Amino acid sequence: MMQLYFVFLLIASQLGTGSAASAAVPTAPPTRTPSETPSSQPSSRPSTPSSQPSTVPSSMPTIEEWEYQTTWDMNRYRKNGLCENHCSGHGSCIENINCECYKDLDGNPSWTGPDCSMRTCPKDVAWVAETAVKANNVHPTVECSNKGVCDRKTGTCECFEGYEGVACQRTVCPDDCNDRGVCWPLKHFASKFDRTYTVPWDSMKTLSCLCDSGFRGPSCGLKECPTGPDPLGGYGNEAARDCSGRGLCDYESGSCKCFTGFKGTKCETQTTFL
Repeated sequence: MMQLYFVFLLIASQLGTGSAASAAVPTAPPTRTPSETPSSQPSSRPSTPSSQPSTVPSSMPTIEEWEYQTTWDMNRYRKNGLCENHCSGHGSCIENINCECYKDLDGNPSWTGPDCSMRTCPKDVAWVAETAVKANNVHPTVECSNKGVCDRKTGTCECFEGYEGVACQRTVCPDDCNDRGVCWPLKHFASKFDRTYTVPWDSMKTLSCLCDSGFRGPSCGLKECPTGPDPLGGYGNEAARDCSGRGLCDYESGSCKCFTGFKGTKCETQTTFL
């Protein structure tokens, strides 16, 4: 509008004399606005602010809450669905996309692994714990009693040498007692001789041979020799001495080798008098 004002002054100065021109000078800017819009954009741009705003907004901006996904889509991260391998058909898919494997009648899991694809093995009191901290947890209940390796395909224990049972829970009687005795746990052994051995943890786990009459040894593999009272009145069969205390027993043949001065199948006769 100021440009229009100065144009008006120039035209007035050219049309009249000095007095007329001075009389024609407008005393106020025109009140009309141009009827036409500029033909081009301004060449200069507004300058950038020189500083950050000094005031803090009085309220937080409003946001639209996003409903995030709580259930996995099929085949999104797992190849076969929500739980790995559909829990192999041996479990249920529960919260957090985990498999809960089925249990047996005793309440113990029958399957194990992230997808319940591996069998569990029978458990029993461990012979020794892998990491024992206190005296009360030296013999926890574990698979294969810590004396065997669990075959995850069949669910059976492969016991170490010297152990047997579905959970490797007992010792093996050496050589099956050579068919010259019976293999009994210590609890039954003690009862045979009017003793009690039931409280200790291994009362039904440690087995030993009860040999038939005439045999002895850990596996009943030794033949006993005949024996009787010492012919000289010393210690003989009452003290569990072979050959009446007057000879040595050959456990392979079960025969006595009498000392000098004695003879007989059990060295019961003196031959030389001193």
